[in-house]
Parts: sequence; C-alpha cells; structure tokens
Amino acid sequence: MAEFTIVGGGLAGCVLGWSLSKRGCDFKIIDRFEKITSTQVAAGIINPITGPSLTKGPRLEELWDKAKDFYRSLERVSGIEMFRETKIVRLMDSDKQAERWKRRMLDPEYRALVSEQPLGLADNFNSDHGGFVTNFGAHLNTIAFLEVIKKLLSKHWIEGVIEEPSNHGVTIYCEGVRAIRNPLFDWVKFKPAKGEILTVKIPDIAEDRIVVRGNIWLLPLGESIFRVGATYDWNANDCETTFLAREALESRLQKLLNASFEVIDHQAAVRPVIDTRKALIGLHPGNDRIGFFNGLGSKGVLSAPYLAEQLVDHILDSSPIDPEFDVRGNI
Repeated sequence: MAEFTIVGGGLAGCVLGWSLSKRGCDFKIIDRFEKITSTQVAAGIINPITGPSLTKGPRLEELWDKAKDFYRSLERVSGIEMFRETKIVRLMDSDKQAERWKRRMLDPEYRALVSEQPLGLADNFNSDHGGFVTNFGAHLNTIAFLEVIKKLLSKHWIEGVIEEPSNHGVTIYCEGVRAIRNPLFDWVKFKPAKGEILTVKIPDIAEDRIVVRGNIWLLPLGESIFRVGATYDWNANDCETTFLAREALESRLQKLLNASFEVIDHQAAVRPVIDTRKALIGLHPGNDRIGFFNGLGSKGVLSAPYLAEQLVDHILDSSPIDPEFDVRGNI
C-alpha cells in the first residue's frame, strides 16, 4: 500500500507528487483525467506586481526562488523546456493608476522590482499613461508541465476516483473546485472564479514579453500567436465558453492594441479560489491521516512549490506550517 494517496492531478497534486518523490516517499496520484481543468487552461504567468492597486505579493522573493528552482529542476531531469523567464511590461490604465504607481516607487521594495530599461513597445500599443518593466517574471507552459510530471511519475498515476480516504498512510486532497463538495473539509469556504482565455494571431505584433494593462494581459507564444485573458466570473462554475466573455476580451484587447487580430481558440475553466483569496494546506484538525492542498487560484504557479515543500516537511518532519496557509487555522 502507498504511504501517501494524492487525490487530484492538477497543479497542486503534481507539484506535491514531485516533492514527495524527491523525499523518497511511496505515493500514488488518483486523477479523473478530465479533458478540461484549471491547470490545463491556466495562463501560467508569474507577475511580481499585480492587480489594479499594483501590489507586490507577500513573500514574493522567497516564492520566486522556490518556484524557479522547482521548475528548472524539472527541466533538467526531463530535458523539456517549460519555464520561460521574461520581463513583464506593465502599462498604466489611467492617470489615477499612474499617480498610485508614483507613490509606490517611493518604497525601496517596489523600486527593486523595476527595471531601468524603457518600455520599448511598438507604436501599435496604447501606452498613453506610461508604464514600467519588471526585473523578472515568467511563464510556465502548464500543458508541458503536466505531460512531464505524468511521464516522470507514470508508475504512480491511477485513473479513477476515490470515495473514502485510504485506510493506510495519508490521503491528501488536491481536488481543485471539486473540494466544494468534499464533506471532510466542508468548513472551508470556496469562492470559485470562472475564467475565459482567448488565443489570437496578431501578425503586426513582434513583442516577446508579457504585456499587461488594466484587466487584460497579452502572453506571447511565438510565431505571432498570443494568449489573451482573462475574465473573472464569480457566479458561474462551468467550463463552457461564452459570447459575452469573448466580446469583453476582444474589447479589452482593442483598448491595448491598434492592430488587427484573429481569434483562433477560446477556452474556459474554473479557478479553485478560497474566499480569503489565500491557498490552504495542512492536515485535518481531527485526523492526521487526511490532508488538504487547495485554493491556489491565479497565482498557483508561483506559490505551489513553496506550499508543497511546507506540507511535505510538516508531515514528514513535523515542521510548522506557515499560519497564513494552515487549514487548521481556517476553521
């Protein structure tokens, strides 16, 4: 029997499985092998300064170092490139936001995140309120990531579902939005967010950095192909694409660019967001043989390696979990 049973093979389950494998643990990953999941559709962007308030995330440097080392180690083992470091161009969306950014730049922590290089954008970008370039950022190809993990851990994967926790070892639930219906953690309050993303062809744009303005980002994939996103719908939990979301994304893209584009794909999935907007990990308050790893949301690529290491160290070495993320503190 396996020492650990991981329920769910998305970003959380895969990162946790690889972390357990590096510690020499015996484990299995039980996954439904669904065609559409949040990890498959996710943009996979790591952005050091996010949101309309232009906010630096807590523990940013620590999370960045853990994430970069984790994905680079996978590339070395697999020989497959999946993690591209890139600067991010952030354009201001209004005079008010530009003024807010001026105040941010009085803080040395923010100044350290910003490159001195000019925007360097082509004229067909609308940058009338100015902007800045980050010192770092990244894109994880989540499809390639899943394929690599499944290949490296192939002997650990089982297709199926689990109705009850294993009678042996520790069962860790990494179910994404399915956790809403898990009675073992019914006190964890989720606020899932449906997101829709377009893939477009823009022949007149040669930019190879990620560009963000307001509630739109442009992610280059090469050969004039870009992903564009993303919407947030807090009232829908399905993976069906909608005309309204496509219309909204196209309108935002037209605000960002003075260039023609062709939509070649449209995808939707549901982000597993907990109402506190923070991921939660740890062991069940009444049963040390049941674990939880969920709520990664839109910043999961950045935080997952750090959180997986915390959870593994807690279970194997009794190391304390950061109180901010401990599921036992969320009762």
